[in-house]
Amino acid sequence: MKIEPTKEFACKLGIMLESKLIWYKHFHPFCDDVILEYEKPPYWIIELATVKYQGDAIGIVNRYIHSEPFVDEYLNSLHDHYIACLYMKYDRREISWASFLLGSGQYADHYQAVKVECEYFYELLNEYEAEEFDMELEHKKSEEIRDTFRNEITEMEEIYDVFRNYFKQYIRKEREA
Repeated sequence: MKIEPTKEFACKLGIMLESKLIWYKHFHPFCDDVILEYEKPPYWIIELATVKYQGDAIGIVNRYIHSEPFVDEYLNSLHDHYIACLYMKYDRREISWASFLLGSGQYADHYQAVKVECEYFYELLNEYEAEEFDMELEHKKSEEIRDTFRNEITEMEEIYDVFRNYFKQYIRKEREA
């Protein structure tokens, strides 16, 4: 999959950054490739190539997203993708099931534009805690959520796979240095 540095892509990149699915070891090699590929690379990509702090990266991407021409309608259609990113982190065992449920509930509560209301996640968390973190319950409910967010997870996994290759490239170079 080839990624073009469009506003639509930037919206998804912003979500990946905000969910902490990716960080500078993922996006620095991507930025380097874009800078080398374009005669006049996008300024936001040049800026992004120079930062390591996650907050700065999010700020750069958000400034670009919220500049003209505006893509607010498209951006507002991507709230479910944040939950997909958290699910991917859970699936990779970067975060626990309880952390996934809490983070998803907080996000859904804050934005109220997710296809599942925040109460759903909070109720699952309460049930999970009441069942003393039962693995069978976790497995059953995680499959339910995977089905609910299947399209968003698939979409974000395609982009993440590209960034995972960049991450491996970064680690290889780091070890060689």
